[in-house]
Amino acid sequence: MPEWLFVLGVGVVGMVIFTIPYWFNPYFYYIGDNPESFVPNWHHFGEMLRAGHWPIMESSGWYGGNYAGEAAYSVWNPISLLNFVIVSLFNDLSAGAAFVMIEYMTLLAMGAYLLGREYNASRIPAAVVAIAIPLTGFTLYYEASGWPAGLAAFMYATWFWWAARRFARGASSPLLPFLVGVLAMTNGNPYVALGLLIIMIGILTELLVRKEIKRFWHVSLMGICVGAVSALAFLPLLGALPVTDRQELAAIANDTFMVPSLTDLAASSAPTFLPAITNWGGAVRESLPSTYFLWFAIPLLPWLRWKALRKPARSLISLLTVTGIYAVLVLGPSNLWLFRWPIRLIEYLYLGLGVALAVLLSAGLHKDKIKERSLATLGLIGVGAYLSFAVRPEYSRMHLLATFAVLVLVFALLHFYRKKGWAGAGAVMLVGTIAVVTYQAARIPYPGVANIDAVIQPATSVSRIKEGTKEYQGSYLQLAQQGLVGSTSEQDDGEISFGNISVVSGHESLTRYSGIGFSKFFKSMCMDYKGSVCKDAYQKIWRPLKGTDIPLIDAFRVQNLVLQNKLYPEIARGTPPAGWKVLLRDNVRTVWTREAPLPNPGRVAWTSAGLQVQSLSSGGTDESIKFTAPGNGGEVVFARLAWPGYTATIDGKKVDLIDGDAGLITVKLPPGEHTLALEYVAPGSKLGLYVLIGAAGVAVVHTIFWWRTRRRDRRNSAADEPDDKTPSADNEPVLTGN
Repeated sequence: MPEWLFVLGVGVVGMVIFTIPYWFNPYFYYIGDNPESFVPNWHHFGEMLRAGHWPIMESSGWYGGNYAGEAAYSVWNPISLLNFVIVSLFNDLSAGAAFVMIEYMTLLAMGAYLLGREYNASRIPAAVVAIAIPLTGFTLYYEASGWPAGLAAFMYATWFWWAARRFARGASSPLLPFLVGVLAMTNGNPYVALGLLIIMIGILTELLVRKEIKRFWHVSLMGICVGAVSALAFLPLLGALPVTDRQELAAIANDTFMVPSLTDLAASSAPTFLPAITNWGGAVRESLPSTYFLWFAIPLLPWLRWKALRKPARSLISLLTVTGIYAVLVLGPSNLWLFRWPIRLIEYLYLGLGVALAVLLSAGLHKDKIKERSLATLGLIGVGAYLSFAVRPEYSRMHLLATFAVLVLVFALLHFYRKKGWAGAGAVMLVGTIAVVTYQAARIPYPGVANIDAVIQPATSVSRIKEGTKEYQGSYLQLAQQGLVGSTSEQDDGEISFGNISVVSGHESLTRYSGIGFSKFFKSMCMDYKGSVCKDAYQKIWRPLKGTDIPLIDAFRVQNLVLQNKLYPEIARGTPPAGWKVLLRDNVRTVWTREAPLPNPGRVAWTSAGLQVQSLSSGGTDESIKFTAPGNGGEVVFARLAWPGYTATIDGKKVDLIDGDAGLITVKLPPGEHTLALEYVAPGSKLGLYVLIGAAGVAVVHTIFWWRTRRRDRRNSAADEPDDKTPSADNEPVLTGN
C-alpha cells in the first residue's frame, strides 16, 4: 500500500474513533471556552467573511471585538478562515464545534503518524500510537473539549516537527516546513511558538552533534523565516496590552495550579486515574483524567527491546532533546514567563514519548522470560490501579473494571503478537484504544453521561437564540450573573447569555468574551471577561460619563436593558426610569427598551454644546462624521473603545485621540466645519504583513538554492560513487517502507 494512502487511512480510522465522545455526549466538544468564546465567534466570523468582511476589529463587539488583538482567534490562518465559513452554516453550535475539533484531532493523528515514520517507526506501531495521541487525557478532555486554539497549536507543532526533521535530513525542501510553520504561527497561540522553538532546538542540536554544519545553517535560516511570521500573529496582541487586563506578562512563580507530578506520570496508563492536582475553584483533585497517556505504554515496558535506542536506524537525538525539554517544563513551576499551567505542555511530552514508544515497538517485543516479564507487567498495572484508588477511593468499582480491562487487553496484545506479529497486536491495541475512550467518555466525569441533564449546559441553537431575542430593538446590555442561571433552557432560549453566545443573536451586545479585556470598560460596570456583573453594575450604568451630561448607558448607546430577575428582583418588578418602558417580562429576565431613539447619528455618543454632527459612514473599524463646531471648538465622544490602533484625522490631518472615561474614544474638535475620520489598523499588522512577505520571499529563494545545490550534489555523487551504493537511513525518504 502506498504510504500516502496509509496516512489517509490513519486519518479516516482516527476520525471515526474521535466521534465516539460526541455520540455519548453532544456537549463533549462544547465545553468552557468553546461555547463562551470560540464557537459563536467562528459562526459570526463565517457570516462576516461570506458578507465580504475580514474579522479584524468590530466596534460593536466592545471589549470582545478586537479579534486580531486576541491572537488566538487565528484570523490570519487560512485553515481557520475556511472553518469559520463552514461553522457559519451550522445551526447547532455544538455540532459545529465537534466538526472542527474532530478535524484537528484527525490532522493531529496523521501528523503524529508521519512523525513516528520520520524516526523510522514501522507502520503499525506508528499508526496505533498516532491514533491514540489525540485521545490522551489532556488533549481530549481539555484541548478538544474547550481549548481549540491549544489543540490546533499542538496539531500544527506536530506537523512542523515532521516537516522540519524531514528537511533536516535532506528529504524535502525548506518550503515544506516554512509553509507548515506559517500555518502554525498564524494559529496565534503562544504555545505553538514555544513548541516550534523547542523543536528547532532539538533538530539543530542533532545536526550539531552529527557535525552536519551545512544542514545546520539551512535549517536555521528556515527557522528564522518561520519565527519572523510571529510578528503578524502577535504584534496586534502586544499593541493592545496597554489597555487590557493582561499587562503583567513575565513572571516565574509556583502556586501549584495545574502542575502534574511524577506520581501522575507513573499512573498515566491507568484510564480512570484522576490526578491530585490543584485546579479550578480551588479543588485539589481532578475530575478528569488529565494526565492519562496510553493504556499499553507502561504495561509494555518490560517487553521492549531497549537496546534499539543505542543504535537506531535514524538518529533520535532531536526526539530525545525535545522530549527531555518538555519533561523538565511539565514538572516545573506553575508560571514560567509567558507560560502558565505546566499541564498544558504534557501533550507535547506525550507526543515525544509516543514516538519513542513506536520506535521501540518497531524493534519487536521480547519473547523470552515470559513469567518474569508478565509479573513485572502485573506489578506496573497494579501500581496504576492503586494510585487511581488512592486518589479517588469512592470510584473503586470504576477503577476495578478499568484495571481488569487493561489486564485482559495487555495480555491479549502479547498473545496475538506471538501468534500474528504486529498485525494481530496492532488490532488489539486499536480495539483497546476504542474501548478505553468509550468507557472514559461514558463514565468520566463521574457518574458520566447519565448526569448530562442535571448539568446546566450552554446554548447551542442559533435559531432558538434569535427567537428568544427577536423583540429586542437594537443593541442591548445584559446585567446578570452566570452563577444565578437556573436551567439549560434559560441560555438555550436566549433569555440569558454569557460570553460570545450573544453574537449569534443578530443584535449588538455589550456582553461578550475576551481573553485580554479592556480595563476601563470592565471597571466602569464591574463586569468580568465573559459579561457577568456584580450587583452594583445597575447603579454604575446610571452615573454620568465624566465631562458630559449623559449617563453611562447612553454613552454606550444601549437601546435595550436586560435585567436578570434573580439578581435584581425588586428593580425588575418596578417601574423603569424616565425614557424607558418594559419591552417584555418573564420568569428569567425583564427587558426595558427606550421610548425614543438616541439623538446622535452613527456611533456618536455625545457632543458638546453647540456642536452639530452628520454621519458620513460608520463601520466596524472606521467612522466618519461631518461637524460644525462653535468658536471655542467642541468635543465628541464615540461609542467605541479606544483600542490602540485607532487614529483620528480632521480634514486628513492627524489629531490626538483621547482614551476617555470607560475607555470611550474622545476627540477635541476645532471651530468651524470639518470632517473627522476614525480608522483602525491592528497595531503591527502592516509590519507583520511586510515581514511575512519578506520571509516568504527568502523561503522561496532558499528553496531554489536548495534544489540547485541538491541537483548539483546528485550529479557529482552519481559520477563519483559506485552504482551499488545504498543511501543511509538518515537520507531515505520518509514516505516509503513498511
